[in-house]
Amino acid sequence: MAVITISRQLGSAGDYIANMVASMLSYKLVNKQNILMEARRYGTIEPGTANEIGEGKPPLLERFTRSKSRAVYAIRSIIKETAVDGSAVILGRGGSVELRMRNDVLKVRIIADFETRIARIMKENEVDKAQARKMLKKSDKERSGYVKHFFLMDASDPEFYDIVINTTSISPDAAARMIVQAARQIGSAGNSFRERLSRSSGGYTVESRSDF
Repeated sequence: MAVITISRQLGSAGDYIANMVASMLSYKLVNKQNILMEARRYGTIEPGTANEIGEGKPPLLERFTRSKSRAVYAIRSIIKETAVDGSAVILGRGGSVELRMRNDVLKVRIIADFETRIARIMKENEVDKAQARKMLKKSDKERSGYVKHFFLMDASDPEFYDIVINTTSISPDAAARMIVQAARQIGSAGNSFRERLSRSSGGYTVESRSDF
């Protein structure tokens, strides 16, 4: 079956949609928590590093240590290995950009207009409008910075995605159903791609790189 990457804005209901899609397809949900757990298993996340790795550009380059650099590269490697295994929903972490050349991956972007996002954040976090606005601006800056810093690309560029869904007018449940339908359509092509890849290279693994 297909692999699905979901890039989302804070307040767009992207996390809810990702969980819904994973549940509807009986797919594994790959998010920050289980990516970091997987990285720890291989010893690529050092104590004290995991909590610092978010979807944001490092605030100070001098604080971006070699150990954190290795950790981020490990996250990228795990995303690629997950794509080979299939049947997964990869939430955030630059997955759509990392896997942009894979035609067996359904790449999705979830957005909403700013006022809709503010209303959702106010309700979900029980904060006032000013606080919600500050949270959204901070999140937008950090998530954009993560992709720009590590991929030198713009996460909002629609060319990276097969589907862009605006949940201002499309309900999160309807969005989930749209994604599931699209994933089922490309599922057979994805299986064929993985079989050819396995036969030709014995699998797809990413080696550690000391200069990253």
